[in-house]
Amino acid sequence: MMLSDDPQVLLPLIALYPEIHYRFKAFPLNRYFRSQPEIIADAPFRLEPGHALPVLLLVKDSDRFPIILEGVNIEAQGREQYFRRHFSFGRELICKRWWHHIEWVELPDESDCTWEINVTWRIQIADRHYNITNDNLPGLSHGPLKVRQSGQSLPRKDGWIFGDLHAHTSYTEDQVEFGAPLDAYYHLGQACGLSFSLTADHSYDLDDLPGSFNENDPNLTRFKFRSAEIARLNRDHQGAFSLIPGYELSVANDRGRNVHLLLLNQREFLPGSGDSAERWFHTRAEFSIDEVIKKLKDEVLAVAAHPLMKPPLLQRLFLKRGSWKRKDLYNEKISALQIWNGQNGKDFRRGIETWVKGLLRGKRWKILAGSDAHGNFNRYRQVGFAMLRLKESDQHIFGQVRTGVRLAGNLSPDNLTNSLKSAPSLVTDGPFAHLELKSQQDGSMLAQVEASSTSEFGELSTVRLYWGKKGEKAERTLQEGGIKGGYSATLNSKIEDPNGYLRVEAITNAGRRALTNPLFLNGQTV
Repeated sequence: MMLSDDPQVLLPLIALYPEIHYRFKAFPLNRYFRSQPEIIADAPFRLEPGHALPVLLLVKDSDRFPIILEGVNIEAQGREQYFRRHFSFGRELICKRWWHHIEWVELPDESDCTWEINVTWRIQIADRHYNITNDNLPGLSHGPLKVRQSGQSLPRKDGWIFGDLHAHTSYTEDQVEFGAPLDAYYHLGQACGLSFSLTADHSYDLDDLPGSFNENDPNLTRFKFRSAEIARLNRDHQGAFSLIPGYELSVANDRGRNVHLLLLNQREFLPGSGDSAERWFHTRAEFSIDEVIKKLKDEVLAVAAHPLMKPPLLQRLFLKRGSWKRKDLYNEKISALQIWNGQNGKDFRRGIETWVKGLLRGKRWKILAGSDAHGNFNRYRQVGFAMLRLKESDQHIFGQVRTGVRLAGNLSPDNLTNSLKSAPSLVTDGPFAHLELKSQQDGSMLAQVEASSTSEFGELSTVRLYWGKKGEKAERTLQEGGIKGGYSATLNSKIEDPNGYLRVEAITNAGRRALTNPLFLNGQTV
């Protein structure tokens, strides 16, 4: 069997819209190839109260496969109401590499309700007419998009905002997958209750020539275009939503294997191509973790990306991918771990265990959450096995797992990054939890815990207050509230030992949870 000149197409990657047109040069088999551009409709998985529904219409590779868009029908079925809207495009010729449009739909208020949305495209290719429902990706369900119209906003306290700290954009583009346009994150992100996101495109995509998957560009045209677009969009949407500039950098761990480092508020480009699969057997990272850390400015936050995730066998063999080891994580400049990566599984549970062990050894780590979505606002559509099949699921949806932070100052990348470093924060896929310390007249400290949820995420079932201290073998549960129904809870606990740290975990009867970052009893919040 001949090897492809593009090794990446042999390897399963995650969480992007699937590219359906690439074929091996030596063996041009592709069971999902179609002589049509990729045509995809997407929408946020949830809507904040009173928010119109933004429907993303996306067409890719129409420079190779032009279409005429006659119109789009959007049908919505709620609990009791059904309606249909027609949007005419006047036989618009679409013939460029990327085309997208956002159509806004005012849904009748049936909150709380899950709407089923079907988007039917009426297109013409050559002399043939087609009706395409939701997408034209072969082998997938083409089923309705499901949007939760919530009757309540995401649970929070005043001053808190939420974001997704691991999302890829259309600047992530290769032989098997691609992300969503930058401005889609503003509109669909706000609709689902978010205020910020990290643009976490892979560094090895950002130095490619525009339109090429594996040719490097010494002028960094793509990186510069992206930086300018982020800055422009942040100006246009100032105060409503902010994209944090940065990227996901491939670096060498302690054993020389490729792992990923998220750089928040990083404005300069650093190469990281060890696991890019752009050339066979070129798997050595340009920098180690420590070498990168030494290059970063003070305004940058370095985060271990999905550190406990074990890469699949093929990625370990061909891309030399690995996991973060203890020596890597214990680098004094690594202050945050993105342990929640779009799904609630064993990697997340191992991440919690590693985080707690670190706290008990004196580390002041924060934990962060992100979806690792590449588009996928409503449904995860991707390559299942290169050249053979596509697949879909409800994992890695943008905004489904979130980082919450109490923002200090205005909404900007600089203030967001500073707040993520030093202000109270948490990770959640639903409920909210908050912890404060109050001084008592006798000189002691009282820990006050507030937790809240909504019908969307389930009633609170358990709220726990944990205490830990450097040198202890395990955390202690200072107080646990077994909640029998209800959407709010409070705990109060007198703190006997003025040293150590406190943290809170809140769980609902629907299995949703929130974990606060530690509050250190010497007065420093991390």
